[in-house]
Amino acid sequence: MVPSVLQAQAHIVEACTELQALVEAPLPYLMRVTSPRNNALWIALHTIYRFNITTHLSLSEELSFSELAQRCGMEESDLRRVIRTAISHHVFLEPRKGFVAHSATSRLIAENELVQNWLGFVCEDHWPQAVKAAEAFEKWPGSQETDQVAFQLANAGGMDLWETLKTDEKRQQRFNRAMVLLQSHPAVSVEHLFTFLGWDSEHWPRTVVDIGGNQGKLSIDLLRRYPQISCCVQDLPSVVDGAKIPEDLTGRLTFTAHDFFTEQPRKNADVYYFRAVLHDWSNKYVVLILKNLIPALKDGARVIINEMCLPEPGVLHFHYDQLLRGYDLTMKTTQNGAERDATEWEKLFQSADRRFKLLRVESSPDSMLSMIEFCWNAEDNSTIVAE
Repeated sequence: MVPSVLQAQAHIVEACTELQALVEAPLPYLMRVTSPRNNALWIALHTIYRFNITTHLSLSEELSFSELAQRCGMEESDLRRVIRTAISHHVFLEPRKGFVAHSATSRLIAENELVQNWLGFVCEDHWPQAVKAAEAFEKWPGSQETDQVAFQLANAGGMDLWETLKTDEKRQQRFNRAMVLLQSHPAVSVEHLFTFLGWDSEHWPRTVVDIGGNQGKLSIDLLRRYPQISCCVQDLPSVVDGAKIPEDLTGRLTFTAHDFFTEQPRKNADVYYFRAVLHDWSNKYVVLILKNLIPALKDGARVIINEMCLPEPGVLHFHYDQLLRGYDLTMKTTQNGAERDATEWEKLFQSADRRFKLLRVESSPDSMLSMIEFCWNAEDNSTIVAE
């Protein structure tokens, strides 16, 4: 979808959302957003996922509640209540009394495995921890540890998110597929990054280290766009094992097992790049990651962050502000991560070492992710130790 259409859609949604809030008095507004219908939607969606209801209904058929309940292994009255709740939110249709058919939204869930995994990820991972957030704030005030979060209270075993995923293959696969769907959204397209970079044949770097780069999708796109660059993708051994190098990128793309909480082994690269990595971690651990990068940096090296950069309060319309603040609280409740604004990003890098100099922040209304670029100034010897 072209950016102009996406912007038009966003403006319409923003206007409708704001209009609804404005026409209500404070009490009716508060009653609406806290009403049982919001919880009921979560119940309906979770049940639809858990019982695979969308896939038990063929795309073109109308099916009675009783037959659909039999296919799904549910009690008919329970299924009917769930489906009619979902219908009130445009998921499924009841074309005639007692019969169910697909709506556009339920059809999407039925046809798209990534959407199914996203729905499961939100309902079974995020929703349970969300209701534990206030309890976690009370139990561990100010904590920066990954095992002192709402996720811990919602999940037995005492492990953080990443440890939990390692021990649960089904959950790991669901998480991975949900992230694939998220990364496919036009608002997080790498094309925005390429626009922000503004590299040309006279000014592009020669060596890029893609830290936490998974199996190299970003680096592959980068290499095919910039033919004089070479990339090293770094991630944990379990991630890079089995990564494949396309034939046309042989000699330019490499994979290295590396834990970014240890010293960076790839020295003197032109660019070290993090995409949607540092928001997973609290300030304490981001500073540690950056400190482990320092021994590898040559004078003038760039560190490029491709993350959300929160705007100043009141700058965005409510709709977008709700989205970004929602991601921020989700990172907090998952493992004490954070989405940050430009001032916070600069302060964080300065806490690691004052030789990090903020060069620029590039953002776009079409992109959920910004580009924050730092330069390493080796000649500045004034450093501070992070608290």
